[in-house]
Amino acid sequence: MIDLHIHSTNSDGTDSVVEILKKAQDLNLDYISITDHDTCKAYNELKNIDIKKYYTGKIIPGIEIKCGYKNHLIELLGYNIDTDKMTKWLNDFYKDKSIADLQNKYFNIYYENCIKMGLVMNEKNNIKFNPEKDWASVAIYYEIKSHEENKEKLPEDLWKEFDIFSKKYCGNVNYPLYIDKSKDAPTVEETINAIKKANGLVFLPHLFIYKWAEDKIQFIDEILDNYNIDGIECMHNTFNEENINYLEKICNERGYYKSGGSDYHGKNKPDVYLGIGKGNLKIPNEYVEEWI
Repeated sequence: MIDLHIHSTNSDGTDSVVEILKKAQDLNLDYISITDHDTCKAYNELKNIDIKKYYTGKIIPGIEIKCGYKNHLIELLGYNIDTDKMTKWLNDFYKDKSIADLQNKYFNIYYENCIKMGLVMNEKNNIKFNPEKDWASVAIYYEIKSHEENKEKLPEDLWKEFDIFSKKYCGNVNYPLYIDKSKDAPTVEETINAIKKANGLVFLPHLFIYKWAEDKIQFIDEILDNYNIDGIECMHNTFNEENINYLEKICNERGYYKSGGSDYHGKNKPDVYLGIGKGNLKIPNEYVEEWI
């Protein structure tokens, strides 16, 4: 089994790199990739530890990059990347607007929007949030949920799951929590070019989670028809069998590589487990062995 979509404490996960390695070893995962958002810091850590002491499988250098698509954000996965080249590009892109500065800006906007919605919130300075390592959307989501009285003021599905809060409501231009972050991020084309210049392969992850895309099939076709993609994440914790079969069929017909991952975040997504997602994943080695 493999898991090529994992987040550590270097972005919005709660497990350290070493903790991830230990869990991957316990699960007998043959291949893993730590794909933190917009950073390769996990791989700097790996350079300084004896990896085989914790994990004997194979690690594929990876990253998940947020990029602007129309007035939304989508994500791209880069695999087999040169992490030093990738880091240089990220540093150059964000040199005038650090990710920490952007997270702080988003946190303030989210907070003010929550107040306008009449939600109960602690004073801003009393909310646990460090823009150097925390994601604004995660901090705001758990702050909202810490006040039970907010439940009746919000859609039921928003309350249940962070991804729905983030991808459906914060990504809906007509919902009061929406922020247009697309102008702060690299475009899809810029991101693809950067991954390829870092000697990597470009994969489309979790294509069915973008709740703002009313016609998912049209959205998928638009991306595939207009951009130079190498592969598709065919297995994800949010996918059902129909989703998996559909994406595998596209890959087989159009010649795309396949990938799969749990999108593990540790305690930030407590119902998603390394390797198996929500218990619905068993990603075969054949996926990665087609292109590794």
